[in-house]
Amino acid sequence: MDFENEAKDLNNLETLFDMQKTNYPALKQCKSELIALKQMWDLIALIDGQFDQWKKTLWAQIDTGNLETLIKEMQTKQCNPQAPQNKEIKGFKAFQSLNERVKNMNAILPLISELHSPYMMDRHWKKLMKMTMKEIKFADPQFCFADLIKLDLFKIAEDVSELVESAQKEQNLEKKLTKIEKTWEDQNFTFEGKDDTYILNITDLGDITEFVDTQSMELMGMQASKDVEIFKERVDKWREILKTVEAVITSWIKV
Repeated sequence: MDFENEAKDLNNLETLFDMQKTNYPALKQCKSELIALKQMWDLIALIDGQFDQWKKTLWAQIDTGNLETLIKEMQTKQCNPQAPQNKEIKGFKAFQSLNERVKNMNAILPLISELHSPYMMDRHWKKLMKMTMKEIKFADPQFCFADLIKLDLFKIAEDVSELVESAQKEQNLEKKLTKIEKTWEDQNFTFEGKDDTYILNITDLGDITEFVDTQSMELMGMQASKDVEIFKERVDKWREILKTVEAVITSWIKV
């Protein structure tokens, strides 16, 4: 009886070994997805790690040209959804979120480059604070890339560019205005004796009259500029001064 049972067990064991190897498509799919997920998270860690290094860079040491080159490489190679290595992960939300961060960084870098303009004064940084509604410690020695990222400059890109452009125009206006002021510091009216009195020397009036005409036109142009606000009082003052000079010269010539 025992022999019969052992024979049956042996037959069952042989039958077990003769079974066809079963395929599990779901298991293969799971393995493929796990490999893709690891690839994606390795890429995210690499890019975010790079960004974390950038964030530590102090304001004066930021090389936007070099960073823009690195960002373009990220977009065309590492994070490119069309790249063959990203075929399996381009549909994942985490990968799409990474691309959004890279895209935003790409938009921020040119703005940071613009803000490095020598024309940016304290008043312009204060305007930027109002635009972003965030505090900017631009005078702090520890002011760095991370502080700029927090401003979300990509949301107000046009406003930032306009602010920097306005700063440059203000600088040009100030130079012209200072030149006008300097001109009149060095100008002198000379008089010559005639009989028992002194009269204005007409021969000296040519240059002065030319200055009055030219600078009056320049001041009119300044008044029409939308960037004159900070200098408006000075411009108005010098327009009045030149009007007075012109009136005095006209009266002297008549006399």
